[in-house]
Amino acid sequence: MYKVVRFLEIMWLVIALFCLITGTYKVFTIPDIADALFFYIFSVLAMFLFFLRRRQRKNIEKSSQ
Repeated sequence: MYKVVRFLEIMWLVIALFCLITGTYKVFTIPDIADALFFYIFSVLAMFLFFLRRRQRKNIEKSSQ
């Protein structure tokens, strides 16, 4: 159970970093910022879900002790 929650936590962090890098790449290669805005919004959403999973993992660890 802990490994699944930890994996999901890391997965959201990787997705956030990938979207941030892709959004920055789109800003510099395509002059239209609307394409990059989607990646930036999804990056913020993924970071929110990362912190949510992190808090959930810490609560699970605390309750199991």
